[in-house]
Amino acid sequence: MSNRGVAAIANSILNATEMDEAVAALIDASRAVGHRGGYLECAQHVEEAFGQQFDTHHCSMTDQADSILSRAEEVYDHLSLLVMELVIEALKHDDWCALLRSIIDPPETVELSDEEEAADSDGYGDGYE
Repeated sequence: MSNRGVAAIANSILNATEMDEAVAALIDASRAVGHRGGYLECAQHVEEAFGQQFDTHHCSMTDQADSILSRAEEVYDHLSLLVMELVIEALKHDDWCALLRSIIDPPETVELSDEEEAADSDGYGDGYE
């Protein structure tokens, strides 16, 4: 476990669905804030160049972009991952190593396709008819 345990736990954290969703929300929200900021800056340059007010109301990014980003950051900052809760709980026990192994190396299960199940149901168990 010492050779690959830390990497397996790190992969479990990084591949958690909750983490993916939080990071995707952060990326989308930060992109919207950046787009809006760039659009408004460009509009300001146009106003300066032409000496007249430029209508920015049709910008596709709303005024709420900053608050959406703040909410996404809040969710990310307070993210709770099941795998971390399992690791923390395992470390409280004397047999923590065995418990961690069961978390990061669960028994492999193989799901058969409908065709494989049908082929295996001929009674011989070898997959041939």
